[in-house]
Amino acid sequence: LRPDAKEHLVYQCGRGDRFSLWFEPWLHGESVHALYGRRVIYDAGLGSSALVKEVISDGGWQWPQNSCELVELQNRVQDIPIFDSSDNIFWGSPGQAFSTSKAWGDIRASSSEVPWHPLVWHPLRIPKHAFCLWLAIKGAHRTKDKLRARGSSLPPLCVFNCGEEETLEHIFFNCPYSHSVWTAVLAMCNLVRPVLPWMEEITWMTHHSHGQGFPASLRKLALAAKVYNLWIERNRKCFQSLFLPGPEIIKKIRQQVAWRVLSCRKVQTGEWHHSLCTNWGIPS
Repeated sequence: LRPDAKEHLVYQCGRGDRFSLWFEPWLHGESVHALYGRRVIYDAGLGSSALVKEVISDGGWQWPQNSCELVELQNRVQDIPIFDSSDNIFWGSPGQAFSTSKAWGDIRASSSEVPWHPLVWHPLRIPKHAFCLWLAIKGAHRTKDKLRARGSSLPPLCVFNCGEEETLEHIFFNCPYSHSVWTAVLAMCNLVRPVLPWMEEITWMTHHSHGQGFPASLRKLALAAKVYNLWIERNRKCFQSLFLPGPEIIKKIRQQVAWRVLSCRKVQTGEWHHSLCTNWGIPS
């Protein structure tokens, strides 16, 4: 990103008390060294640590005239104004204050928002849960099928002892262990329906979790908590040869979601909400 960021930096020469004469891009976006090399430093006799102030005198430019390059530099800088202040670097235009958010917005590669963005990056999200869900949607988790494709000698079977090969789609949520936990979580959300293939599940949850209402927020939190805790248990089984029984995972998901809801806002009342609160152990 450095070359992109460089395009937005504006160097404003003041008294020349901050900028390196040779190595900072104050000369129309380039450094003197980049344009002329080290020979010009030797010809000027000013040393490699010189500041811009060494060639400013009485408010004007006064370069040594010991070589053709230095004569050219004297002519080249005449349209660069000198201000009676310290040297400054601005973002975008002179006087424009720098902000991280504006800088990131200017240099990042932008693209259209994906439909599932609100499902993952909503205001109530638990950051580590949201990140794990995002990785799962992007297909970025290193499941055994991917590791084996890269030459790993890991056995291909699912760590939850179901006898099937481990893939992303299998873990979320075709595996009987995962399937049973997700079915229970759906029921706690008052959703009684079949478990869908992974990306169909994401599409369904995206379409049925609009807004920031209590039921929608619960669904978003529940999905992310389920994905996060399942991936944690999968890794525990891989590296420690143990994992929690399904009811224990459901209990953890219930506690995490309830804690997040209680820590963020007051739960709405009503019969529908009362039922959800009871399911999740949230005082209504």
